[in-house]
Amino acid sequence: MRTRAEKEALVEEIRQVFEGANSIFLVSLTGLTVNEVNELRANLRQKGARVRVVKNRLAKRAAADSVVAGLEKWFVGPTAVVYHPEEPVTMAKALVDFAKDHPQLEIKAGLIDRSDVVDGEQAKAISKMPDLDGLRSQILSLLQAPAGQLVRLLNTPATQLARVLEQRSKQEGQE
Repeated sequence: MRTRAEKEALVEEIRQVFEGANSIFLVSLTGLTVNEVNELRANLRQKGARVRVVKNRLAKRAAADSVVAGLEKWFVGPTAVVYHPEEPVTMAKALVDFAKDHPQLEIKAGLIDRSDVVDGEQAKAISKMPDLDGLRSQILSLLQAPAGQLVRLLNTPATQLARVLEQRSKQEGQE
């Protein structure tokens, strides 16, 4: 049995996790083996995310009066907090991909960019969005496309002129 001081320290530790994370997902690990949970932790760690199993009562205390307050109703049953300092899409993709092979993993809810509370289905929809690197490459492609078209457009008259001159010189050479 933990003392009151130990519990208060745990609540503060969980509150620090909530405050330091940009995005949080609550998941149920019921039915997963220890090895599967360790595999999930390793997959998420590679993507910069962390997993923390919490006691619901202590997590609710830590969530009260914080940015995570909207998630309190999902602290029911065995709950793990998956958190990332920046990127919600990468984390959601990792969870959904893991759940394909391990259907026991349930995404209960999430908090995106410290403000938007989403349920499990919305979290799955977020996983289908491009991640930050994907968005950057799409924007870069959109910015480069007009420049490439302009270069081709400007080169077309010069290329056509060169072809006309080449044909003209061939005709003069034949005469």
